[in-house]
Amino acid sequence: MKTAQIHILSDEIINKIAAGEVIERPASAVKELVENAIDAGATRIQVSIEQGGKKKIQVTDNGKGMGQADLDLCYLRHTTSKLANADDLFHLQTNGFRGEAVASIAAVSKLTITSATDDGESGRIIIHGGNVIEKQEVQASRGTTFLVEDLFYNTPVRRTFLSSETAESTRIFDVILRTAIAHPEIRFDYKVNDKTVFTGVPGELRSRIAEAIGSKVAKVLLPVDYSEAGIKVSGYISPTTETNGKRNHQFLYVRNRPIESKMVSRAVTQSYEPYGAQCKPVSVLFLDMPDMEFDVNVHPAKREVRFANGNLIFTVVLHAIRETFKAELEANSPFIDLSGEAESAPPSSLNEPPRVKDYNPFVVPTQSVSTEESTPKSKGVYAAPTPAIDFPASFPRQNSKRVQNDFAQDLFSQPEAGKIISLEPDQRPIETHQEHQWNPPAFFQIAKTYIAGEDANGLLVIDQHAAHSRILYEQALETLKNGLALDSQELLFPELLDLSKIEVEVLKTVEDQFKRLGFYIEHFGGETYQIRAIPSALPLSRAVKAVRDFLDSIGDDGNGDMVKVQDMIAKAWAKTNAYQAGDTLKPEEMATLVGQLMITEEPLKSPYGHPTLLRLTLEELSKKFRH
Repeated sequence: MKTAQIHILSDEIINKIAAGEVIERPASAVKELVENAIDAGATRIQVSIEQGGKKKIQVTDNGKGMGQADLDLCYLRHTTSKLANADDLFHLQTNGFRGEAVASIAAVSKLTITSATDDGESGRIIIHGGNVIEKQEVQASRGTTFLVEDLFYNTPVRRTFLSSETAESTRIFDVILRTAIAHPEIRFDYKVNDKTVFTGVPGELRSRIAEAIGSKVAKVLLPVDYSEAGIKVSGYISPTTETNGKRNHQFLYVRNRPIESKMVSRAVTQSYEPYGAQCKPVSVLFLDMPDMEFDVNVHPAKREVRFANGNLIFTVVLHAIRETFKAELEANSPFIDLSGEAESAPPSSLNEPPRVKDYNPFVVPTQSVSTEESTPKSKGVYAAPTPAIDFPASFPRQNSKRVQNDFAQDLFSQPEAGKIISLEPDQRPIETHQEHQWNPPAFFQIAKTYIAGEDANGLLVIDQHAAHSRILYEQALETLKNGLALDSQELLFPELLDLSKIEVEVLKTVEDQFKRLGFYIEHFGGETYQIRAIPSALPLSRAVKAVRDFLDSIGDDGNGDMVKVQDMIAKAWAKTNAYQAGDTLKPEEMATLVGQLMITEEPLKSPYGHPTLLRLTLEELSKKFRH
């Protein structure tokens, strides 16, 4: 009889596997510990980290605390005070419930737990890698302190995949903000390397939103209070006139639990579509519904939620936001009373009755119609800037017709769009007659988004945003790698902008690179910053939006790898400063853009891997028309 190939895993391996599911990075540990503090009835929660949480995470609360008996159990797997039976899984009133959080943290760190109860019972337990090292009797104030040190010290591979200190700190900050918004009644303090980054003073929701993402945004938010089919939607959303929302300014909660839901996010976005396709809303929405209508057991880290009737949730959120817009429109629309005019106006004929006195002067349109006067310009609708890159010495100029013709033949006569095959000068006769000179194709725009032109093989169509992004990306990357700087234009009157705390932290990490790209930004006071100078090729009207979009585009900073950092910044720069869909380009701007694209290192794709152009050959056209 053969020995069994299947065997039971050791507790050590099981615990590490479970830890990997729940604790993915320092922010995961902070989230679990903060949620436990809330469930313990804390009115103040202090979070302090060092080295992005890799070296140290300390979470202190003033909740009900734990006695020695609870301390002996809290770090074991599947131990919890929040569930009594299986049915409780579907009637949750708490944040934590699985009994895996503390055990998972203890399995991959050096953990010290100090806790005390109201009656004075207190204690401390030290755990390394899931094993108890020491138990101590200590005097402590009511509440609990979790000190997590050397996270993932015994799983070095997982530690390797963490990002830089700044990126991990920002993720933790996002967790703190999302949790703090859900609980404005609790004081939150967040410190990074002993420096206070965020303080949330107990108050009402709008004040907490102001602390989290900025007072200027909070002041204009519209209150949402809507119920339909047993589902309640409450919170705040930005008006349709505010278009500078960020992806990290979308906050969604179910029973005060921060969650992610692409379906609800789509409902929010779709609600704004009639008011401008490029609108980026700020939303803080709380959903409440019967217990059996949602399930939070989908993801080990409880990030996602499954709805029993997703279509209904989508519809209710859509209706909630649309009704909010309607109420705001009615409240702010001028009342025009035509009853007197209608009463005094004579009938147009003997058989026509007089106008009705209670004429309703206000009619809510079923579909919003954007006009130049009533709707703010969306992203990309502005006077197109002159492309930022001048032709390098290697690019053919107007005074060298033969070189220009050679380049053009290579550019527009190849079957693969953008593929340039060099032709030696001595392999081609020099044409001297004007009738044989090559003339550049006449470019024209399609829907103010694409550039089209004819070449020897057929039709060439270029995405102006993708193409310009490629050009600006390579320019920015070269500038950053070589320690160069782009030309700037100093503003006579600095532009002011309010930044959220997360945006401020991001700005600090890329300030030097930002200056090299032509932006000079200084702290003005409070949450306000001033733009003192912008890149020479950037219109003043786009300055504030370009800064906001740039900061919003910056995500992970490449795990501290400078090459990756520069690549990320160059991509963000290109994305936010390139021509957008809707920009009107002059013929010479189109020709310059195409020429610059073709001398880039990778003319066929944008920095994000999207195609920049396509070619429709004459053969393909013939097939389309069935010739």
